[in-house]
Amino acid sequence: MNNHDNTPETPDTRTRSLPFWMRAAGTALAGEMNRTLAAEGLDRRDWAVLDVLAGEREIPGLAERVQRGGKRVRSLAARGWAVERDGAWTITEDGRRERDRIHGLVSGVRDRVRDAVTEADYVTTLASLEAIARELGWDESSPRRFGPRGRHGFGRGFGHGCGPRFGEHPHRGEHPHRGERAFERGFTAGFAAGRNAA
Repeated sequence: MNNHDNTPETPDTRTRSLPFWMRAAGTALAGEMNRTLAAEGLDRRDWAVLDVLAGEREIPGLAERVQRGGKRVRSLAARGWAVERDGAWTITEDGRRERDRIHGLVSGVRDRVRDAVTEADYVTTLASLEAIARELGWDESSPRRFGPRGRHGFGRGFGHGCGPRFGEHPHRGEHPHRGERAFERGFTAGFAAGRNAA
């Protein structure tokens, strides 16, 4: 019978460390993003390529690879979402429409993250993580080593050029949703800047 005691199989979550919960949250969010995109027949790199074609991201190096028309670009073209005109790849009207629809699904995952805690707790969490990072020597010039691909695992320095750094929280006087957007952008863009993304 399960008496809900804290046995070795069911450890007290209060004893788990900060790195544990950071990894757990990152893994869970990445997994949910993957599932959301997979339901559309896409992965993170497909999504990054589509965003580049739509002009929604400026990922260093990726735009050039996209214009070489790699397999991901041609896969999007097979859906009718991209087309080559005069030697340049661009998004189609259908592609733009689908990109915007899928963006809404991705934003829904971001909203679930925000709704899991109060606004005050969310802002406090981001501020606390920044304070810890800075205490341990991090600053804006530090190499980014987040994610499975090392230095450019996440973002523009989260690994691509779509905005603020991962975990960036709103500065005083700024709108709190800037931190939200940075949080979502970082995770959704994480794998986009890997090799051969296009």
